[in-house]
Amino acid sequence: MRYAIVTETYPPEVNGVALTVQGLEQGLRAAGHQVDLVRPRQTSEADPAQDTLLVAGAGLPRYPGLRFGLPAPKRLARQWQQQRPDAIYIATEGPLGWSALRTARRLGIPVASGFHTRFDEYLPDYGVAWLQAAALRWMRRFHNQADATLVPTQELQQFLAEQGFDRVRLLARAVDSSQFEPQRRDPALREEWGIDGNGFAAIYVGRIAPEKNLGLAVKAFRRLQQIRPKARFIWVGDGPSREKLAHENPDFIFCGVQRGDAL
Repeated sequence: MRYAIVTETYPPEVNGVALTVQGLEQGLRAAGHQVDLVRPRQTSEADPAQDTLLVAGAGLPRYPGLRFGLPAPKRLARQWQQQRPDAIYIATEGPLGWSALRTARRLGIPVASGFHTRFDEYLPDYGVAWLQAAALRWMRRFHNQADATLVPTQELQQFLAEQGFDRVRLLARAVDSSQFEPQRRDPALREEWGIDGNGFAAIYVGRIAPEKNLGLAVKAFRRLQQIRPKARFIWVGDGPSREKLAHENPDFIFCGVQRGDAL
């Protein structure tokens, strides 16, 4: 089958949605499907792969390194009329996602949306808590126009159903067990971090940003240290809160962005 994936974020941008979309793309290709990718052009990016359509984008305020896609209905219609996909997956609810949804509907192509981010929960961290109800209505309006909305957890599926989201379906995340397995444990790396053979290491992997509830992670780790005083907290990733977090917690270990075998 031929699938089109529309996303406003993609590696090397650092966030969970980008990695999830890339994993879905690679999984579909590995299963023998054709995949066409639609996304914003990233800063200083060279010509794309043959199966990638780049559209105009703009930077997100207060979110360095991330961009959103601008509406591209004519380009999308031309692309999908020339190479009609069997189904379309829209990963993000931004301007590009909206134009993709409307174009797919107009052309009669089945479309699924992905619900990755509770934007309504993020807004207080950016000083606009008063927009929470409006954000939830905006997301409901978007997703209810899709044939299905895919979510990673039963908890989120239940929440959205209670909020009036229709046709919410579960698509759980996968873990590559060939990369993440006990034989890859590295005693030398643990020693570098000051952790002995039986020592305890907590790890955070993700974007280091206010909306990730970092304060709760820090609080939980400090409680853990009351039982395991020599425990260390390892942070993998980057984001706008890293500098402040490191300043307030000099004992934390920050490894930056890691991918693939290095991760």
